[in-house]
Amino acid sequence: MLMGIAITMRKSLILLPLLAILGACAVSPPAYKAYPGDVREELQLSTLEGTRYLRIDMINRYVDTVRFLSVDGIQIENSGNYRAIQIVPGFHDVTVYFEWDLGSARGLTPVLENDAAQSETMSRTLHFNARAGELYRVRAEPVFTDKFEDITTLSHVDFWIEDQQDRQIVTREQGSYVPSR
Repeated sequence: MLMGIAITMRKSLILLPLLAILGACAVSPPAYKAYPGDVREELQLSTLEGTRYLRIDMINRYVDTVRFLSVDGIQIENSGNYRAIQIVPGFHDVTVYFEWDLGSARGLTPVLENDAAQSETMSRTLHFNARAGELYRVRAEPVFTDKFEDITTLSHVDFWIEDQQDRQIVTREQGSYVPSR
């Protein structure tokens, strides 16, 4: 009987944090209105989501995120507050950056986040044709210089855009970092 209670308690200890994380993910802020004029119907717009990545090391779990910096040269206010943006259909230049979760190192977060948003190795401007009523996801792949994948060994981040059918709208090659010579 005691063994059954211990197993049930262990399951609860594992499930509760997992449910809390899933609940937090389900409640996301509305998409940022990144177009001029009045609010439009969803079918008249394109939605672009930044993806999230779970990174686990020996002790900690981190959630890294693709964020939006600007659309067609117009800065997105408080970009860290939005996981998605809405734009009108047509060709756009969307600047994205990779937000690296530093866990408990909160004092450095704003400084490093600002550097990441401005760094050519951690951000990219992606040019693509958005279609009305479509949902797109900006994906990212951090590239490291060492087998230890931490902020000190991060070389650069490659980005691409996929549609709902997982087709690449902006390819990895188009969104990859190419060092200037």
